[in-house]
Amino acid sequence: MAREYVPRASSAPASLTPLHWVKPPQQARSQKTLERLLDAAEELIAERGVTSLTVSEVVRRAESSVGAFYARFPDKDALLATLHERSCAEALATAELALDPKRWESVDLASAIHEIVKFAGTLYKERRGIAIAFVELTAADTSFADRRAALEAETGLRLLEFLRARESEVAHADLDVAARVAIRMILSTLEYGAMISRGDGGDPSGLSDERLAAELTRAVLGYLGAPVSSGRRLA
Repeated sequence: MAREYVPRASSAPASLTPLHWVKPPQQARSQKTLERLLDAAEELIAERGVTSLTVSEVVRRAESSVGAFYARFPDKDALLATLHERSCAEALATAELALDPKRWESVDLASAIHEIVKFAGTLYKERRGIAIAFVELTAADTSFADRRAALEAETGLRLLEFLRARESEVAHADLDVAARVAIRMILSTLEYGAMISRGDGGDPSGLSDERLAAELTRAVLGYLGAPVSSGRRLA
């Protein structure tokens, strides 16, 4: 009988800096105006959903002007596409930080996977409104679907680099396939969780955030053919 993965109270060494959502730095003034419009749209979508978003509300929230909006976007659809492009770029930068093999050199594989999954779960919970909007847009628009697929593929490549650095701890015969499927397991589970979560963030299944992270970690480790207990001690 397989042992259940039970994360320790502190899976990662205190020396590791906390993971965070990566936002590239702003530069020119015109870029800052664009970022304010995108930030305003993201805030409004998180609060009310994507269908009720209007240009006038975005302009008001951004403390900008209609002229400034239309100087950058021909319509609301272009705004949403640009917002999705930015979010995908930030998500990839975040994945590069989270899956950097050097970050986890002193951590056993089970603990590293658990920390990564837990971090991803926290992001989906914090960004639930925009995550749901992007799922809806992806289902309705092939351009959104293409960007979502490209993000998943690029994130899978980062996971592949991570797994190659831990190849001796993984029994799966094809790391390329393993990375792609594992990323889909994680992202799809968390996207589904965002879709079914109640407005207060609660999960109708009754799983706590910590329990879901532990069970998803167990599923990923089992698929990879990796031990669910510590393969080596933390530094």
